[in-house]
Amino acid sequence: MHTRPEANQLRQGIVYAIGLYLSIATIIPDAVFAQRPFRVHDPFYQGETGRRAFYDGYAFTTELSVRSPGSVKDGRQSVGSDYLALSFWLDYQLFPYIDVTAIVDAAGGGTGRNLTVSWLAVKYYRTVENTDYAIRLAVDPSFDGRLGSPQADLAFISTTLLSPMLSSDYAIGVRRVRVGYEQLVPNTDSPSIPPESPFMGDIVYTRALGWEVHFMMQYSVLLNPARSNVFMSLQVDRGQYELLETSLRRAGAGSGNKTREKAAASINGLQDIDASETLTKQYQGGTVWLRSGIEYNRPSLQIVPFLGVPLKQWVPEGEKGTARINVGLRLMLR
Repeated sequence: MHTRPEANQLRQGIVYAIGLYLSIATIIPDAVFAQRPFRVHDPFYQGETGRRAFYDGYAFTTELSVRSPGSVKDGRQSVGSDYLALSFWLDYQLFPYIDVTAIVDAAGGGTGRNLTVSWLAVKYYRTVENTDYAIRLAVDPSFDGRLGSPQADLAFISTTLLSPMLSSDYAIGVRRVRVGYEQLVPNTDSPSIPPESPFMGDIVYTRALGWEVHFMMQYSVLLNPARSNVFMSLQVDRGQYELLETSLRRAGAGSGNKTREKAAASINGLQDIDASETLTKQYQGGTVWLRSGIEYNRPSLQIVPFLGVPLKQWVPEGEKGTARINVGLRLMLR
């Protein structure tokens, strides 16, 4: 009984990826989270390519990954945070060289998961000899009157076929960040109060204003003509932010629900933050990520199990936090 060469190659790729996962998990069981002072599921710079990944005019993608809840800062927990990141992508070919994309996040909270359109993107493609190029612009659709679009991300991506069995992907981009988040801060002043009790602590509302720079370098070993491959990438994220923190307790919890509504509205840019009730600090951080997985391609679908490990981090002095290895699965129907 003879086995097809591409089946052998795929089997070898799976064995290689499993061995890589086990070796990384053995060497680095826990890694320090890093580059941002807030929890985020970033849909970009993770396996992005300069060539279109679908053929019939549109594609639907879902991605599920395990992430660490809470923010980096002092081990605090984001209100309503969970361990699972779930997102949906809808890609549509608007013109032969232009695609548009809507990205929807299913954020978990105390009342279940809420669907939110987190990014709208447009991508322009060009091909020169054996290299595919793309320029991608993504914006956060939650506009406000004072800041315009809270976030925008501009990236340049290239994909080159180096040999019949090897390809490379590079991406570099810059992002404008305007996000708000809230955290539970346990009360540790009294030993009689359990630190994990969210009702005996404080709620801190924070706005992060700043910029990020992203870089990705990926190499893929092609296993068959459908471009199924085993990939490994190095991703560098670097950011600088100004953090504006408003504490519910500091703002005066006894004044009722209006104080909480005012502080909560401020993190979304709906109103100015009272300077007398706000702490301002600078935050600079960065991370180097190693990411690997298997991309299984067929004309109608794409399946990508992946693993991400933070290798190196930069955080301000006094900041700390730990996170598990990021493991996930992406499924595209095209």
